[in-house]
Amino acid sequence: MAHRTPRTPSPFDRLDAIERAGVLSARLDEQHRLRADVEHLAVQCLEDAPPEGVADEVEWALDDLELDDLAGRAGRRPGRGYVHVNEAAFELVEEAMQPFVDDLRRRAALGMAEAAAGITLGMLTGLYRCRDVEDGTVLGYAGPDTAGELASWVIDEAARAGLELPAEATDACPDWAPLRS
Repeated sequence: MAHRTPRTPSPFDRLDAIERAGVLSARLDEQHRLRADVEHLAVQCLEDAPPEGVADEVEWALDDLELDDLAGRAGRRPGRGYVHVNEAAFELVEEAMQPFVDDLRRRAALGMAEAAAGITLGMLTGLYRCRDVEDGTVLGYAGPDTAGELASWVIDEAARAGLELPAEATDACPDWAPLRS
């Protein structure tokens, strides 16, 4: 039986994320053709915003909020005073939605209106799925119309980014007041 020597790990594999980014950036600065290829891949990545996948992620992000996190935010807080459980819950829900709103803004700022519209539609669909809140959940503590309030925020952000509300939104979210204003 042949004896194998253990593979020596690559130094690149041992770098942390910041060090890897620095090495790759330096290489891209040296190789203009490689940079063009990477830019093309970046555009493809950013243009891919399937609304159904975004909706699933939004729903998961809101359903995954922990009551322990809520307990750590509500009540007496040094330097802040008393924080009502409903206020703390709404803050957690807003924080869960912030990365999606940031993604909408980022894609819109890059001129990727179709991708930003897909993010918008996905967020609205995910929020629509979360509109019937269960008592005893963070979303439930945030309030019965939290999903609607967040949808209004998303619609406002899309409008600020110069986007029109996707036509599919009324089909994905029938009879929802935030889409009618």
